[in-house]
Amino acid sequence: MSLATKAARGALWTVFASIGGRAVGVVGTLVMTRFLAPDVIGEVADATILCMTLNWITIWGFGQYAVVYGRGADAREVTWHATVFYIGLGLVSFGALIVLGPSLTALFGAPEAAAFIPGSALAIFIRKIGAVPERVLTREMNFRPSGLGLVLGELAFMVSAIVLAATGHGGMSIVYANIIQSIVVVALLLRAAECASWATPAPLSRTRIAAMLRFGVPLAIQGIAHSASRYWDKLAISHYFGTGAVGTYNMAYNLADVPAIQVGEQVALVLMPSMASLPRERRPAALERSSALLSLVIFPLAIGLGLVAYPLIALLLPANEWQEVAPLLAVLTTLSVFRPIMWVLSAFLEAEGKTNRLMFLELAKVALLLGAFVLLHRFGLRAAAGAVGFAFGATAVAGVFVVVREGVSPVRLFVGFMQPLIACGVMAAAVTVVRLVLFALGIDHPAAVLVIEIAVGAVVYVAAALRVARETSRDLLDLVRRAIRR
Repeated sequence: MSLATKAARGALWTVFASIGGRAVGVVGTLVMTRFLAPDVIGEVADATILCMTLNWITIWGFGQYAVVYGRGADAREVTWHATVFYIGLGLVSFGALIVLGPSLTALFGAPEAAAFIPGSALAIFIRKIGAVPERVLTREMNFRPSGLGLVLGELAFMVSAIVLAATGHGGMSIVYANIIQSIVVVALLLRAAECASWATPAPLSRTRIAAMLRFGVPLAIQGIAHSASRYWDKLAISHYFGTGAVGTYNMAYNLADVPAIQVGEQVALVLMPSMASLPRERRPAALERSSALLSLVIFPLAIGLGLVAYPLIALLLPANEWQEVAPLLAVLTTLSVFRPIMWVLSAFLEAEGKTNRLMFLELAKVALLLGAFVLLHRFGLRAAAGAVGFAFGATAVAGVFVVVREGVSPVRLFVGFMQPLIACGVMAAAVTVVRLVLFALGIDHPAAVLVIEIAVGAVVYVAAALRVARETSRDLLDLVRRAIRR
């Protein structure tokens, strides 16, 4: 089996599993709006983000090192080092959270969120136990256990969170559900990855630790900055607008992030080990091809979500303060256009060992995001949300310039991005015309408008893509057909 076909199979498995898991998670989150107010969900979100922040500080790129360098005779030694540092530093971050939690939540104007810190920290620590086994499976291009864990974990979260919220557990229902989800996911990963593959002791080596740190510290800083760019905006929202605004903004962000997380991130997880397996001279062409294929899939999902934001939210959420999610969703969908681009570029740079460049790109993104929030918050929450698209877009453009210096063709990248965007422009025009016609005919029920706009948008985009991005479309269809046959 060729590497491209194997990667396509892995991408299909993770994408379908992720979509299924996310669909379950989204349903659960939407049902939770019937039981919990935005300010309660905002408090839980603040606590979770603070816990994740201390967790990021203790992840120094050891997992990525194990995927790239944990092969052949070095596999056992490299994997054991990663295991020791993941779990050891995880215990340090867990203890720090218990001590510092109340002070941190008060700092962001959410003192009530301190009650959710211990449980949130425990859920994250449980996931750290499964981190290295998951990396071992990734290294072996075995993505099924992770996909299955994602689906069953989301299902466990949905059922437990809804039952607990309906029986009056308030915000703690989300915390308890996160713990249950972590247990389910990690149990499946530990079962799939043989214990000997990640927990066989080996002497700790200063030389190996130094090599891991040289590779991992820039990657860790990049990872912290990347995660901060994804979550710290919510802490800024909490500081400027309160926990109620965090609840609606977080809901809009999670919905806007669906295309990026459920398709883009899963493809990127497959690309990193695939890139590492390729000879160096073949990596630029692989990046160009991957970028074009991913753009063809992601751009219409992201832009289409923004187009149908108002009827979608009117149909799904209660007719109260949760309706503020719609305009925020329309603004935030830009992040699903730009984030997958950076993931593909990151997979290439990680395989090349150019982690310093990733670090500076992600640090620049955080600075742009927080700086834009400071400037825009005075104009209201919706304007502040525009900082996300600005920061992610500017970083994606900078990332393209970085990989061009590594031998990637700027023309092929540009064409790979522009062709799907042109097709999306045709789709947006068609959906806008259909919306005007529906309103002129007096058809304004959210369900009817949503179904018709999605159907028209899908048909028009496929027709336009087959016209303006014919080669990439055929490449995508061929990869899917071959993967399904196998």
